Amino acid sequence: MPSITLIDELPFVSVVVHGNGETIALHRVLLDTGSGGTAFKTDDMEKIGIVPDGDDKPATMSGVGGDEYVLQKKIPAIEIGDMQVSQFVIQMGALDYGFDFDGIIGADFLLSVKAIIDFSSLEIRKG
Repeated sequence: MPSITLIDELPFVSVVVHGNGETIALHRVLLDTGSGGTAFKTDDMEKIGIVPDGDDKPATMSGVGGDEYVLQKKIPAIEIGDMQVSQFVIQMGALDYGFDFDGIIGADFLLSVKAIIDFSSLEIRKG
């Protein structure tokens, strides 16, 4: 079962993102039930062939750190342990918020897999 790691009292998980024939494992992804969308750094996505193109939809991601312009992009798949969603739409941007992290898992992914977040055991699992 995938574990949750607390860093500075924030919950992080490891995520595997599937690109165009390649994958990347990201180990400092913020588990954010207050975020409607899942987001990753453009630089990391480019490493696996997920690059901006004319079909991407621009969007604004708003949060505590302010607004950031991002691109919405469909990726082949994303997974946390045995929880996987294919043809998943992510947001890509700089994600420069002043602390070290690899991305955000939002409510869109968590609802898709019916995730159960268990803070007593620091685990996340499929519901």
